[in-house]
Amino acid sequence: MIASWGLDAALEVGIAAFCAGEEPPSDDVFWERLTGAGVEPWLAERLLVFLPMAYVRRLLPDVTYPDAVRDSRGQVFLAQEPVFVAAFDRAQYANRAEFERLAFRSSTFAVINEALNAGSQLADLELGEPVLFKDLEPAVEGDGGVPSPQAIFEALLGEHGVSLGDGTRVDTKLVVHPAPEGVVMAQVDFAVSHPALAGPWLVESFAGHGTTWREAIGQAVNKFSHGALHPIVDGLLRPGAAADQVERERYDHPDGAFELVLGAQITMFAKTTPSVEPLLDRLLETLRAERLGRKVHGLRLFVAHNDGALLNNEVLLDSSPWSAGEAVVADHPALLAEGRVATRVFGLLVPIDA
Repeated sequence: MIASWGLDAALEVGIAAFCAGEEPPSDDVFWERLTGAGVEPWLAERLLVFLPMAYVRRLLPDVTYPDAVRDSRGQVFLAQEPVFVAAFDRAQYANRAEFERLAFRSSTFAVINEALNAGSQLADLELGEPVLFKDLEPAVEGDGGVPSPQAIFEALLGEHGVSLGDGTRVDTKLVVHPAPEGVVMAQVDFAVSHPALAGPWLVESFAGHGTTWREAIGQAVNKFSHGALHPIVDGLLRPGAAADQVERERYDHPDGAFELVLGAQITMFAKTTPSVEPLLDRLLETLRAERLGRKVHGLRLFVAHNDGALLNNEVLLDSSPWSAGEAVVADHPALLAEGRVATRVFGLLVPIDA
């Protein structure tokens, strides 16, 4: 069975399924939302059972709870159930809306509420083992249909010989976005922390969609791998490990010389790929007016046009919006005069030692 650290995305998918819609979903609706998008039954069942159970324990910690639940085969110890363990940790960061949808639907919450209405105090309550309506399905080896971006990110870095530790950390987060029926949409935030960075974290976000979570997450990961992974590896984490996947050029700045380590340009919607180089050159020229410390800086451009009209304009410097850069994009000619086109490029500015 997968370890609890590999459930990061599955938990977000389960929480989103509970929170979607104006009314709390029935068990059947929740089940269809998950299994209809490729979540394997053994995992969907555990999310249905253990997420509300974990949330009510986080919401009302003064109650004494049992260490196990029961099904027809006997005790199921919660400490040995990775989905419960991970859900309990995730509930630490829950917002009010999540607690209302998850904790309030738990049968345990109903028992506690009834006892409080009868005059009991939370600290005096000691609950018995709840009995599951059906036996838990055996867990299956693998990700249960919801790949872990964190595990994938660490594996990609390992393939490039990157070792974590000594101040280097990576993190990911799956954000579930509303999507039309039959489609799921995933945004994955990939974050890196390193002593050489100008900010505490460098974050690159990519979206994917599909009929299953495996497809949507896989699409987001592929975009990250194509557009941002190699500059991060070759410019920051292990120089030279992805030299054939990046472009390097000198960039002279009033605060000193840098090397621009640039990833591949990602273009969407258009059959042709317009060069973003003229726009990038103008951004780099404008950047000379900004103060740049002798640290590694991230620069990301995302721009979209439809028939020459600007639809999206996002320029990030060190993972924060850069208004001067967005002004450059707004004044620049459209990438294509006709049709819809979006392009994205990411690079690192690495100080060159004098």
